[in-house]
Amino acid sequence: MPIHTLSDFKAGDDAANPPQANSLAEPVDGEKLSRWFKGMYHEKQIGSLCAVHCLNNLLQDQEFDEIQLADIAADIDRRERQALGSGRIDSDLSSANVRADGFFSVQVILEALMTRGYECMHVGSSETAEVLKNPEKETGFILNRSEHWFSLRRLGKYWFDVNSTYEKPKFVSDSYLGMLLMQMKNDGYSVFVVRGSFPQTSIERDSRKLEELVRECSDVQLSGAVAAQKKATPSAFSGSGYSLKEDNTAEIQAAFASAGVNPQEDPELAAAIAESLKFQAPQALDPMEEMRRKRLQRFGAQ
Repeated sequence: MPIHTLSDFKAGDDAANPPQANSLAEPVDGEKLSRWFKGMYHEKQIGSLCAVHCLNNLLQDQEFDEIQLADIAADIDRRERQALGSGRIDSDLSSANVRADGFFSVQVILEALMTRGYECMHVGSSETAEVLKNPEKETGFILNRSEHWFSLRRLGKYWFDVNSTYEKPKFVSDSYLGMLLMQMKNDGYSVFVVRGSFPQTSIERDSRKLEELVRECSDVQLSGAVAAQKKATPSAFSGSGYSLKEDNTAEIQAAFASAGVNPQEDPELAAAIAESLKFQAPQALDPMEEMRRKRLQRFGAQ
């Protein structure tokens, strides 16, 4: 079984060692590919729904869809507008937490996990100071940079990168996991550790199938998280058609208040929230209605 090392990560920078064909150079089609790979749940990319895929891949089941996350986003919007004062409560204001293409803010992801009984903590806060020293003891991580979310999940004693932009999960060795997370943080990713009562999956109860999964996911040089950042951001996450807010200071402060975040105590999490609010969609269809329409189209409804 190949063991990933930091030298493997560095090799990805060389033109002579390009990522495998199943990297972002060949975008996957989540509409056509199965949600399962050798007994492991692994949703593939559909549009800009990486937040949905990230959560479901982490929880190893179809726990959320875009409509459920949009409902959570709407509730957060309401609380943020209340925090801004009654003069700013306006139903015509665009959402800072959801876009019509399916992109969701940091706050939506954190609150979605809370509804399932999980605690999601930013790695860098005082409560998580020891996480990077022994990350293999955890069960799951979610990572975000710009407009893409993905997760790392442990099954049994094995770790996998279940990035939705890949055709199959990637095995990550214990020795490589810590280096991977540290490198992701250094490269601008926000890293969150997720804790809670993760139900045992069926493949975790079958050691033979789990070991077969590890073998099938070990035939690549790079973890998906590493290869993902070696290519320019694809169109699904480009933010095309969206503009940088000229002045969203009030919105950001309201988001901090709604999420209970003190920028002085946790500047990295505050920065992640501010980054996720940076882009806003042009005024168009209501995001929730637009997502419902697209979802119905995917399933052949009128």
